[in-house]
Amino acid sequence: REPLPGPLLRAERRARGRSGMAAPCFRGLLRCSAMRMAPKKAAKGKPGAAPAAQGAAADAFQLFNIYANRQDEVLRPDDSYPQWLWDLDKPSKAYGDLTLMFVHGVGIEDAQLSDYQRFLRQHRKLVIKINNLRLKKKKRSPGLKL
Repeated sequence: REPLPGPLLRAERRARGRSGMAAPCFRGLLRCSAMRMAPKKAAKGKPGAAPAAQGAAADAFQLFNIYANRQDEVLRPDDSYPQWLWDLDKPSKAYGDLTLMFVHGVGIEDAQLSDYQRFLRQHRKLVIKINNLRLKKKKRSPGLKL
């Protein structure tokens, strides 16, 4: 007997009466994975696999054109694009680096306004999280031990 996928599996088990389950505390944890329910891939050498491979090869050269009825965009030389575009692939400074810069003054000469604004945004988020944890501790009853 093959199990039913997802929610049907649980409903069917409830109707049958939990035969073969491990423990009552694991009732909703066991489910079929999504991979099991995915459509099957065509095997190599079968007639259905050839047209899909040809269609994929034809689309391999259309990297930038996602529209059906438009021409490909023309790629221009690098100097015709704005300078900020080339800075997008650089990773942003981490909160620790920004703290060293703006709290302790390490490398403050190279600071930019965008770095300071990022530091303030991240610092506010951290302060909110710390305050929420502090409030959560106060709300616990004194007899409760965690």
